[in-house]
Amino acid sequence: MREARATVFVREQSLVRSARWVALVCVWGVLSLATARAAEMSPLNLSPGFPTSLDDAYPVNTEAVVTQPSLYLDKTEDGKFRLNQSLDIRWGVAHGMELFVGRTNFHGQLSPGAMNDPRAVRGGLLYRFTKQPGAREWAPSLALRTTVQVPVNAPQTEPALRADLLASWDLTHQFWGHLNMGYQVAPGGEPGLQAPGRNTVWYGRAGVVHEVWRDVGLVANVTYTQDYTQRTGYLTTPEVGCTYGIAPDWILMLGVGRDFGVSDTKAVIRGNIGFAKVW
Repeated sequence: MREARATVFVREQSLVRSARWVALVCVWGVLSLATARAAEMSPLNLSPGFPTSLDDAYPVNTEAVVTQPSLYLDKTEDGKFRLNQSLDIRWGVAHGMELFVGRTNFHGQLSPGAMNDPRAVRGGLLYRFTKQPGAREWAPSLALRTTVQVPVNAPQTEPALRADLLASWDLTHQFWGHLNMGYQVAPGGEPGLQAPGRNTVWYGRAGVVHEVWRDVGLVANVTYTQDYTQRTGYLTTPEVGCTYGIAPDWILMLGVGRDFGVSDTKAVIRGNIGFAKVW
């Protein structure tokens, strides 16, 4: 029995080392392909988690690399705290297309679950397949974001798959509207990634971005989703955030929100602070 346990432990450690090595190689590869010049990114552009969960259909500029470190904190109704430290890297691989990789380190209990596994290496592709013809036009910019999350240092290592359909409109008068719809498939019994027994989750999200003045934007959105912290139920999550372009290649992002639902593990407060650096 001891030999079997030792074998399992060695196998798990080997998977952890392999996943870390893959993450480091991905980071190195993306950075090595970046151009030396800085490329400006608008502080009004969004990506999931920066500054809120709201996403948009606009990939980063071609040949630009954006690094996004952040801190996330949430407190549940039953008094549990969790702090996540994440790093995401986005690369404008072609016109209308970006690749991204990321990793999160966490402090606190894995429960309740999350839409993004706090132990996972994640990566994927954002592809914009239509572009709004002009301001006030009803046809939006549309994009598809696909994400794979592979848990590391976890009892199971089956990947979770997620697809997000993103629609964005330029509403003029310094307003932009965004709609997100998504579906996630994950292995069951994976603590930290949804609730045990909850293998799929769908969500819908709507929000706006308002340019208050040059390089400063306000974000407001609301998400309606299946409750990923338990087997049944739904969550409604309003969020607000702020983005500030400190410099042409530095952006500060702040966001707060909370969950509404019947679960006693819903978040009574969630917040994040993050930066975006454009290379």
